[in-house]
Amino acid sequence: MASHSTTDTETATTDDDTSTTDTAVADTAAAGKPDADTTATGTTPTQPTATGTTATADASTTITPDSSGSFVTGALALVSAGLGVASLTGTSLGDMMRARQELLGQITAATGGQIDQIEALYGSPWSTVALVNGTFALLAVIVGAVLLATRGRRPDTSNLVKAVALGGTVLGVIGLLVAGGMYLDLFAAAPMLPTMPGLGG
Repeated sequence: MASHSTTDTETATTDDDTSTTDTAVADTAAAGKPDADTTATGTTPTQPTATGTTATADASTTITPDSSGSFVTGALALVSAGLGVASLTGTSLGDMMRARQELLGQITAATGGQIDQIEALYGSPWSTVALVNGTFALLAVIVGAVLLATRGRRPDTSNLVKAVALGGTVLGVIGLLVAGGMYLDLFAAAPMLPTMPGLGG
């Protein structure tokens, strides 16, 4: 009986030692195993930032208008429109040239020269004004047409600039027609002196 009890005691002791050994091995394995969260975090590749790449691509494809070119184009469009308006309404230069021609006619008539007074005092000043207005109209057409031909189809040209340039060209064409009609006396015939009746004797 005593021998059998001793054997049972040794067997229980052996089982306790085995349990202790298994517990130690499990603790060692748990201590040596890397943290799942740490491993996942450390091995997760950093994704590239798509926002910076997209912004760079957009910036490279965006059409940047030439500010200096747009400024010059707008100024030329306004010049064309101004010249077109001046060709229809008249200018101070035309007024001065007309006054000069009238003065020359008066001087010639006062000195006893054989001239046509109607032509000297009316026809010549009228034709001078027509030539000056026609010159302004021609300049308006040239500036507007060149501007539309060179910048009209460019995407960075403003629609307002195109409209002003087109308006200046149209006004220039109308001014040319008016100036031509004035020079050729199409709108009004030159005045004529009435025929003086002969004195009866």
